[in-house]
Amino acid sequence: MKKSLLICVLVCTLPALAVDSPFTGTWKLDPSKSHLTGSTFTYSKAPNGLMHFDNGAASGDFGIDGKEYPTTDGHTTTWTANNDHSWTSVNKFNGTVIGTTHRELSADGKIYTLHAVGKQADGTPYDETLVYTRVSGTSGLIGKWRDTKYTQQESSTMTISFPSTEVIKWEFLEDKGSVTGMTDGSDLPYTSPTISGNFTISVKMDGPRMLSNTTKRDGKTIQYGTDTVSADGKTITDVSWTPGKESEKQTGIYIKQ
Repeated sequence: MKKSLLICVLVCTLPALAVDSPFTGTWKLDPSKSHLTGSTFTYSKAPNGLMHFDNGAASGDFGIDGKEYPTTDGHTTTWTANNDHSWTSVNKFNGTVIGTTHRELSADGKIYTLHAVGKQADGTPYDETLVYTRVSGTSGLIGKWRDTKYTQQESSTMTISFPSTEVIKWEFLEDKGSVTGMTDGSDLPYTSPTISGNFTISVKMDGPRMLSNTTKRDGKTIQYGTDTVSADGKTITDVSWTPGKESEKQTGIYIKQ
């Protein structure tokens, strides 16, 4: 799931603001107002003969042979070929299937479409379609791809609260992901029942309504972001990007509920 490959950015505020912070509340992503496309990834042949995936934040090798291969975040993937231009992959976590993706390459090899379905951590279903266009390569999966269309049948909801003047609690309801800790820019542990590994998020306030943040996996930065609350307090604009891919920034618009 795109939102799984891509971990959403932490939102917080100055310690002194706490209860009165414009960030406090429940926020729901509005896909129609967001810009969630433009990122790239590559498929290449690994020295071991397997396929190699790399999007800057995550990478790994896999075979199209019906066998399980480890991916990031403690997941596994299993690819099988339906024909020479169509594949099905199954994503598991701790041996349990959490998502299935049908993948199809257009006849001219220029369009790559993924239709993913499954269940989120809270048990609610997800159904999303991603369309990629070829940036490099001539045929098959090998090459660089850029996403140009993203459609999801559900939204994402987050809540932000301040248990005390220097502590933030931030949760993504569908992912059951959360982070709690000091708002002093230190690395805070991020946990979710459908990921494993050492994830942290640090935040730094850049103004009364803006903050910057850094997400790390095992100490390595995998995402930068900024979050801004609108003057009327009704929306949060979340901008995120992968290190070295500043030109591929994505923007999520969250509406206060």
